[in-house]
Amino acid sequence: MQPAAPRHVYLNLDAIRGVAAISVMLYHFSPFLADGKVLPSSYLAVDLFFLLSGFVIAHAYDRKIENGMGFGTFLAIRLIRLYPLYLAGTLLGFFYLLVKNGLIPAEYMPLSEIGTQLTTGMLFIPLVGEAYHTIFPLNPASWSLFFELIVNIAYVAIFFLLSRRVLTGLIAVSLVLLIVASVFAGTLDFGMTGKTIISGLARVSFSFFLGVLLCRSMARYQDSLGFLRRGWWVEAAILLTLAVFAIAPVGAAGRVAYDLASIAIVFPVMVVTGALAPTAPRLAGFYGWLGRISYPIYIIHTPMLMIIAGAGKAVSVDPFAHHPWFGLLMAAAVIAIADIATRIYDEPLRRFLQRQMQRARAVA
Repeated sequence: MQPAAPRHVYLNLDAIRGVAAISVMLYHFSPFLADGKVLPSSYLAVDLFFLLSGFVIAHAYDRKIENGMGFGTFLAIRLIRLYPLYLAGTLLGFFYLLVKNGLIPAEYMPLSEIGTQLTTGMLFIPLVGEAYHTIFPLNPASWSLFFELIVNIAYVAIFFLLSRRVLTGLIAVSLVLLIVASVFAGTLDFGMTGKTIISGLARVSFSFFLGVLLCRSMARYQDSLGFLRRGWWVEAAILLTLAVFAIAPVGAAGRVAYDLASIAIVFPVMVVTGALAPTAPRLAGFYGWLGRISYPIYIIHTPMLMIIAGAGKAVSVDPFAHHPWFGLLMAAAVIAIADIATRIYDEPLRRFLQRQMQRARAVA
């Protein structure tokens, strides 16, 4: 396992993550932007997130866990990182349903059902019944965060068993399961519903543990990839990200092959490129900002979509009749809110919780 890598690893990978998060948002905002899907393969951004997560977590925690960091400490750190904005997104969805009940009586939802969705959502409990279009109705994008936590727990729980051979076996088995699931589904876009939740486990397992393996293997291949240290390779990787998301293969077979090739070949190449290539000094601040807003954009954009579109309807503005301007306005609003939420809510709260955790450990 490797010592800490240079800081530029985080900046480059954060830039790729930020572009992917914005792409997912635009994909979900498609009805308000165009007549068809915007960046139609952007659902693959979730697989890129899982891959990046595995790489970055191995980089940040492998050595710490080797040196004695316990299961509880690791899990607390991950919850402090993920939960505040997740809670905010869940409460936004809750607020939307309450307001919708008052404004649109024809679509009234019983308060008991809203309470069930809020309680299970706050506790990260997926709803798998056929009545739910996604396992986290108040904040649909949260499904991938649920799998992120599951695989994080698995990583630390079996950490000392995760040799290169075991990692390779996990990745291989997950890939086989993914191939089978994607052939039946005709796509890799699954995991967010009760019917596909099991397939989602293979999806997160493959990309996350591949990210871990890539991180631990950096020393083996970084010398042979020295050419990445010169030129605009990071920017090329970012453009490649957009190109992957923009292409829409024809036919189920083409879609399955495209999805699998993207997550098994293209995305790992992009991550290795981001890990090894230098960051252009004049872009460092921008890349860092993309990284800071990537998670807030991802975790609040679906409830914000419901709230903004609902507000438009409430004042007799048909959002579908004003694309692309309404969609662009929504996207700009979400980016601005994500930036503000990061500065005045997420980062201060996380610093407070980290201090409390440190004090509790010192007392213990």
